[in-house]
Formats: sequence, C-alpha cells, structure tokens
Amino acid sequence: MRNLDYKMVFISICILQVFALCEGRPLRKRTVSEVQLMHNLGEHKQVQERREWLQMRLRGIHTAPARGSSEEAGRPRRRMRPEDLPDLSDLTPEEIQLALNLLEKLLKSKQT
Repeated sequence: MRNLDYKMVFISICILQVFALCEGRPLRKRTVSEVQLMHNLGEHKQVQERREWLQMRLRGIHTAPARGSSEEAGRPRRRMRPEDLPDLSDLTPEEIQLALNLLEKLLKSKQT
C-alpha cells in the first residue's frame, strides 16, 4: 500500500514538471494561416472596442440646431396649396427672370 502512495506522488510530480516546462506554449508551431487568423481577430477586437467607446462618448451629444422658436416646434407644418400661393401676374419680367436664374443655379448645385 505504501509503495502505491509513492508511485502516485512520483507521477503527480512528473505531471507538474511537464506543465511547468510547457508554460502554456503550444505543442506545435502555428501555421501562417493560424497566425494571420489570430492577428485579424485581435485587430477586430480592437476595432470593436474603439467603436463601442466612440458610441458611448457620442450618446449624449446633440449637434442639430433647434428649429425656430419654441412656438413653431409645437405647431405641425402644413403644405401650401396652389390657392395659398401669391399671384404671379403682379411680378415684373425682371423679377421672373431673376427667379428663373436662381432656380437654375439651385438645380445645377444639386446635380453636382
């Protein structure tokens, strides 16, 4: 019986010695694809951490300016109907040409 106890202690010490020598190193060398995969995984984790940090920092920021006064904010906007538009017969030809030029400029800036 005593001989069995010594054998168990000896085997346990041998196993501990093997684990101490390995120090967590892999038993075989990694292939290039495994190294590349691990590199990509680490890079992906860093990007995710940066993205989460940035989202956390941007959560409380509001950059949109207020739309008009507080009275306008509570009131719903309505579309103008053709009968609500001013009468165009009162415009002079110069005013009409000026309005057309302005519209052309706006259309060109939208296209570019």
